[in-house]
Amino acid sequence: MPWVSLIGFMCSGKSSTGRMLARQLGWPHYDTDQMIVERTGRSIDEIFQGPGEEEFRRLEHKMVEDLPPERDLVLSTGGGLVQNDRTMEILAVQGPIFWLRVAEADVLERCQRPWAARRPLLDGVADLKERIKRLMAEREPLYRKYGAPIPGGFAHPREAGKHILEILRQQEDFRAYFGLTDGRG
Repeated sequence: MPWVSLIGFMCSGKSSTGRMLARQLGWPHYDTDQMIVERTGRSIDEIFQGPGEEEFRRLEHKMVEDLPPERDLVLSTGGGLVQNDRTMEILAVQGPIFWLRVAEADVLERCQRPWAARRPLLDGVADLKERIKRLMAEREPLYRKYGAPIPGGFAHPREAGKHILEILRQQEDFRAYFGLTDGRG
């Protein structure tokens, strides 16, 4: 039973795309950030301001560890989860990993929207553009290492989900999910 995991920088659309993809597959959707908030009763911002980023990363790993390995699911991860090799090993064993790629300019625009979730690693930063550029440069080699790249600049998460579904239809492990087991595709 596979997991389909989504990785990528903050504001790349992982949560929205994950929800859409889960609906399209008929599978449950899990979001590590949401799981942490529900489990701890604290916001991501409160965790970063209190115990700190190290504790947040520990909690991220725990959330992934606690997911049922035998269940089909779609997982949206936090942007920094990719920095934990142990967590990424779990995802790699469980199924395909897709990297939602997004341009720096898109991240800058999306994170400044009035309705956008707060991003603790960007709060109070004097040069937001430079901070995004630096964090993306640090993480991109890891996203590239672990995930199949998917353009994150789709007009709607449904489009990214459809793109991922098309890739899954081509993968032998997923062909049975789409009724494509006769070899004719």
